[in-house]
Formats: sequence, structure tokens, C-alpha cells
Amino acid sequence: MGRLRVLLRPNVFLPFYGLVFSRSILYYKAQGQSCPLLIILSTERFMSNIVIKGVENAEELEFAKDLMARVHFPGFYGGMRWLDVCDQGYPEYKREHNRVLYADGDLAAALRLFTYTIRIGEARLKMGGFGCVTTAGPARQKGYAARLMTDSMRYLRTHGYHVSMLFGIADFYHRWGFASTLPEYASVIKVREAAGIPAPTFKHRAMKPGDIAAAQRIHTRNDSETACSIIRLSAHFSCRWDRWKNARILTDKNGKVVGYFTGSAHGAEYKVEEAGILDYGWCPAVLNACMTAAKRECASCIRFTIPPSHPFVRYLLQYQSDHEMHVSRNSNGMMAVVNIEETLECMIPEWESRLREISPADFRAEATLVVERKPYRIRAHRGAIDVATTNGVNKVSFSQTELAQLIAGARHPEEMLAAKRRSLNASGATLLKAIFPKRTPYIWHIDRF
Repeated sequence: MGRLRVLLRPNVFLPFYGLVFSRSILYYKAQGQSCPLLIILSTERFMSNIVIKGVENAEELEFAKDLMARVHFPGFYGGMRWLDVCDQGYPEYKREHNRVLYADGDLAAALRLFTYTIRIGEARLKMGGFGCVTTAGPARQKGYAARLMTDSMRYLRTHGYHVSMLFGIADFYHRWGFASTLPEYASVIKVREAAGIPAPTFKHRAMKPGDIAAAQRIHTRNDSETACSIIRLSAHFSCRWDRWKNARILTDKNGKVVGYFTGSAHGAEYKVEEAGILDYGWCPAVLNACMTAAKRECASCIRFTIPPSHPFVRYLLQYQSDHEMHVSRNSNGMMAVVNIEETLECMIPEWESRLREISPADFRAEATLVVERKPYRIRAHRGAIDVATTNGVNKVSFSQTELAQLIAGARHPEEMLAAKRRSLNASGATLLKAIFPKRTPYIWHIDRF
């Protein structure tokens, strides 16, 4: 039992009839009536000894991995294999990226941070991905996961991260500024429709480790118009080789790699998680190879989980097909801005590139974003842009979640501005619409954490 200390105002005497808890409020019960007291509670029973940190040694790491594998993954051994692979050379991985919370000496919660570079047009941002957010069964519903998340966001801020992403449960992560920014896309075509499309001569075979460099180049080229996608290194392929080894490689008559895809049967559908083409002319070959694989699995249609910014999806638009976009709210693929000022500065190369394309050379404008009551002035002058944390003209206020959606391009700026009270002239509105266009944010399934 813990000690309960009740502090009343000096020289106040109340006859004792009893102290009654109702939710989190302590009531003084006197003369048949209950009234709340102005008191301070200090009880050891409700306060655990909390320690939050990155793992420091091999033993702590094994305990954290065991908890994450048991709770977070559908299969313990599969989860442990993936966590072990990360330990053995995943890009930019550090042991301290395993964040843990101990309550009274027992491991109560754990998570793992992943470090990536993402692209938004010409901009490159350092992204920290949250994975394996886990709470031990007896420690749930005590706020431990929230405390661990708060500390981990602080870690990202102090280690130079610009944004953070996760794929999470509903109505939990928005309190740290996470906004739903990553829709799910799918393009579906019937096998009989694909069967009648002529294709150039090609060969296809299983992917080999020697194909990684070619697949990496193709993916980078195809992904140039997709926002928030991860810039893959060869190590990203090799560390996930258990999935990439099932991919199919397409080659021309000289053996040059011209495309690839990875897929599997799911009931009546053949699901293609990713596809790539060397150039537009090889789209029919990739579709033909996917159709052959779907027929082999007795599937009636092919579902490509590929964003509409990809050249292969544009190719499918000329045929009978269905194209889907699934948007979540406060759940699934989400992004938060970790360091607003540095993120805006990192966006300058992309913003200047867009201004060169859509505005005259002598264009001048200024807009001030007010986020959580702090101003960020964005000023354009003859093609150059600067960002400063100072007051300026053309003010418009955004929440942290709205700013994340603006940067990712998840929403149309016109729609967001229409609902705002603002002092914004024509040039300021033009500037904001130019630097925050609607984009196609997406992270490929095989890259998720």
C-alpha cells in the first residue's frame, strides 16, 4: 500500500467522515454531502519508477527484440528473423534506435526507429520511421506507450531528423502531430483484358542478387514523381532479400534488365506489390508477364498496388481497368514534422525548382505560416526562397497535422486555405499554391516498417 498525503489550506478544520475516490478526483465526505477538495495527492502506489532510454547492451537488446517479436508480429520466429536482419547491417541502424521503457525494473514497452531519406520532388528529408511499437500485456492501459513515443520524438528532434512516419492504429498518434498522409492505391485489370494486349519479345526469370543494381536504378527512375517515397540503397534490397528473391526479372534478347515485378496469389486475385520498367515501351511486357503468372495461379484479375504517379499505372489507363484510392483518417500511413524550421529549409530546392517552372523570373511574394503560434516567414525574390522564424505579411495559421499534409502533398492547398481565416493577398496565395501542390505521397509495401 502506498502513502496518501492530503494537503489542506492552513487552519482549516473539517470533521472527518471519509475520503472517497471518484475517477481521479478525491472527494471529502462530510455531513452526508460530498464536495471536491483542493488537495495535492502523492501516492507511491500509483507512481512507478520509470526509465526510458535506448538499449545499451546485447542483453537489453535481446529482451527488447523478444517483446517486439512476441507482441507485434503475427509469428514470433519470423519477427525475430527480421529484427536480427536489421541488427546485422540495415542502413543507418544503431543499437540505440531500439527505445525501451522500464517500469519498476521490468521491460514494459519498446519500439524500433528506422532511418531513411525520402524524396519530395527535388527535396531530400531525413525521416525517422516508427516500427514495432509494443507494450507488454500486464503493462497496457497505463500510458507507457505514450511516454515512450514522447521520448522517441524528442530523440528524433535532437538527432537531426526532419519528419517521422509510421503505419499505426487509429486515433492514437495524432497527439504527436501525425497526420494521415499516405493513401493506399490499387489498379485492377482483368486477366482476359490483359491477355489480348500485344507485348514485345522478352524473357523472364527469378531475381538474383546481381540484379539489385539494375532494379534499384529502375525503381529510382520510376519513382521520381512519387512524394515521400524512400530512396533505396542496395542494402535495402539485400536486407529484405527474403521477399525480393521471389521477384521476377524481365530481360531483352541481349540479357539487359528491362523490368521487374513481385507478386503472389490472393484468392481470385494476383496481387503485384511492385513493378518497374526501364522505359515506357516495356509496360506491355511487364503486364504480359504478370498475366502469365496470374493464369498460372488461376486468378481472374491482377491487382497492382502501385501509385498513380508511376508510369505503369498511366499505361493501364488506356485499357478497361479500375483505379482505387483509399484514404484513412488518424490511422494507417501517417507523417509528422519533427523539426519545422529545418524541414522548411530542406524544401527550398524543390520550391525554387517549382517557381522556375510556373512563375516569371521577377516574381516576388511573401507568406507567413503560423504553426502552434510560431511564425515561419517564406519569402520569394527573383527565383530565390528563404525561410526565417520571424513575423511577416500574409499570415495563415496551420496545425502541426495540417502542415504535415501540406508538405507531403496529401491535400489540395486551395481546399485547406478556403477553410482558413487569413490575411493573404494574391501574391501570397500564389506562392503557397506553388510550393505546396497536391502530390502523390506513397511508401511501397516492401519498404514499410
